[in-house]
Amino acid sequence: MRRSFINTQVKDPDLARVQSNVELSLRSLGEVPLLDGRLIKGLEFTGNTTLRVQHRLGRPFNGYIVVSTNEKVVLKIVDSENQDPAQYIPLQTNTYDATISLWVF
Repeated sequence: MRRSFINTQVKDPDLARVQSNVELSLRSLGEVPLLDGRLIKGLEFTGNTTLRVQHRLGRPFNGYIVVSTNEKVVLKIVDSENQDPAQYIPLQTNTYDATISLWVF
């Protein structure tokens, strides 16, 4: 969830410059797609079965990063089931069962 910077009107010119610099810095961070995401923990995958992961980003996902896993697995998007990218990511592991946490952005 993004929050807008609230610019408070101040009479002190030095404080106004500091506030302006903070606003510019925060705006540039907001342009980094990777930071606009969420952590999803403890997803239970069964080998070769598609899991529709609800990401709750409020927009189509750009990608994901595996944060942790308890098995050495390959995780892939199932393109044929990627019908609603604004809501879900259809993911599948190879033949192993695994518990995986993802950063979705």
